[in-house]
Amino acid sequence: MSYYQLRDEVDLHHLTRNEARRLVMNTIRKCHSREIHCVRFITGRGNHVNATGGRGVLYEAFPSWISDNKIRYFVGHCKKFDGYYDVYLDLEYTPSLFGEFIRFIRLKFKYILLSFLLFVLFLTLLALIYILLIWINYRA
Repeated sequence: MSYYQLRDEVDLHHLTRNEARRLVMNTIRKCHSREIHCVRFITGRGNHVNATGGRGVLYEAFPSWISDNKIRYFVGHCKKFDGYYDVYLDLEYTPSLFGEFIRFIRLKFKYILLSFLLFVLFLTLLALIYILLIWINYRA
């Protein structure tokens, strides 16, 4: 996938962590809808100390942003370089209302859903045992 030509470049310097994260999310969505294969996000290398005394905050946080549930399906893969990331988008992914609903259910309610499915399985097993016991008593 790295053979795609770079089509967009976003400089995240001088943005706060939250501003940069929001910009990354919006840019990936927009580039996907415009069918742009590759986007470069310039984060910097962390050579300078910021106001809070931290270094390389954006560079270190970037991988977690692109694996966020809201946009991770748009991202094919990401290459890390010295001070920037190239993000290659999966243009074959098409979000659908049903697919997004299923993803939402999976992410938000996966434990509730799993518990419910186990409960239904347990009830089914009990019903089968009950039917088997009735059948055995009927034959005897």
